[in-house]
Amino acid sequence: MKRIIYGVGCFLIALFFTVGFLITYQLTDLKDRIYALEETNASAKQQVSVPAVNYKNKTFVLEHYQDGILQKESFKLHSYGTDKVVFRQEEAPAKNAGYQLQVEEGYIVVYENSQNQVFEYTDIPLEALPKELQGEVLLGKQIKTTDELYNFLENYSS
Repeated sequence: MKRIIYGVGCFLIALFFTVGFLITYQLTDLKDRIYALEETNASAKQQVSVPAVNYKNKTFVLEHYQDGILQKESFKLHSYGTDKVVFRQEEAPAKNAGYQLQVEEGYIVVYENSQNQVFEYTDIPLEALPKELQGEVLLGKQIKTTDELYNFLENYSS
């Protein structure tokens, strides 16, 4: 009887080690497959084709219908890389778009042309500008874009 118990015990121990070995082998094989897939996925992500032509600051137009009317939206390619592309939407220029510089109480005030409302009160005195520019501002200097406006304000603010 002891012999049967020892025999069954030895058989179960051998079975336990064999099953453990097979499970370990299967897990190792599965990990190797996952690693290989991750490597091929990473290399596929790095194989981004870079255009031969520099498309930076090129304007792309998206056309779509909204309420039966064709709408056009302009986008500029700002930057691109291996993991992202950045577009900036351009505002469509409206009629009378831009800004006008005028003088109130000795200081420059910025008006929006489209709405004839004050866009910004500045702390830039008229005397801080060169004589030629003072004459233009007194006559209502026109500035077309927001970038030009902010460049002007940065140059002459204290």
